[in-house]
Amino acid sequence: MVLCIVSLIIFAVLGIFSARYRPLAKEAFNCTFRLVTLRPCESGLDRRIKMALVVRTSKKAPFLSGFVYKHFSILSMVFTIIFFASLLIAANGLYNYFIHGSCDPNGGVCVLNGGK
Repeated sequence: MVLCIVSLIIFAVLGIFSARYRPLAKEAFNCTFRLVTLRPCESGLDRRIKMALVVRTSKKAPFLSGFVYKHFSILSMVFTIIFFASLLIAANGLYNYFIHGSCDPNGGVCVLNGGK
């Protein structure tokens, strides 16, 4: 599942700072490696993340919980696309900042310059 790729990135970064997330990063790496080699994930990481999300939403909004449970694969695909799109936009802003001295090469407002 696509969620393994995003969880690999997130848990790898969190694993640098906390030993609590290192086993999850290893599990996400294993799941991503199996996904890339077109084999199913054996760890159940995607099911555990799905169940944790469903349990948290069921306490406050049971209807939302059912929706998340039924459409989890679509939602994970959408959030993965949003994650990588925002990552590319942030990288583009940093590139423009270092090359042009501003986030916006057209002379717009840049937060990194203090709003100048």
